[in-house]
Amino acid sequence: MKSKGKRIPLKLSSSESGFSLLEVIIAILTITAFLTGTLQLMAVDALYKVRSERQAQANFWIQEDFEDTKYIASTLNVTSSPNYVSPDVCTNINQGYATALRRQLTDIKLPTPIPTDPQLVATRTIVGKNYSLYRTFNIDNQSDNPHLLRIEYKVKLADDEIANDYQTQERDERNEEEGKFLAKSSVEVIPDASFECP
Repeated sequence: MKSKGKRIPLKLSSSESGFSLLEVIIAILTITAFLTGTLQLMAVDALYKVRSERQAQANFWIQEDFEDTKYIASTLNVTSSPNYVSPDVCTNINQGYATALRRQLTDIKLPTPIPTDPQLVATRTIVGKNYSLYRTFNIDNQSDNPHLLRIEYKVKLADDEIANDYQTQERDERNEEEGKFLAKSSVEVIPDASFECP
């Protein structure tokens, strides 16, 4: 039985033949370039999110220690802290409440001299890496205001930690000369008891 109607041609014309090999290769290269760029942006975004989270937690850590310091400053006086506060705290500019607060924060009792180098407060893990919080007391011109204590905080990589996840970000955080650290803050504290001095 023969079918009636038009026959389908076996050979297609050039306009109906489909994609050429060159067009397929160009399409694959275009898609590959787009995906490569997108994946790189996603990787960089992930690194910056981790960095941002570390910085936020480091700043919260500094704030936490500062709040503890403010509490200690609010309770500091001659009767409650005789090992740290000199009896002549109001009259001796070298033994003001700022010095007494430094003594209590570093747990160095009278009359031992207080070190001036940065003090390690604690080490803590922040997003998978160990960091150290350092407290430095700025005692320049302390005699001008013996009851005002200036504290500089820095959060840096712990000594046993290696910056190996993205070195361009944290390569030299321990090197203070280059000013690299995760977080830094400067604060001033005046113990409440100093307002009772004449």
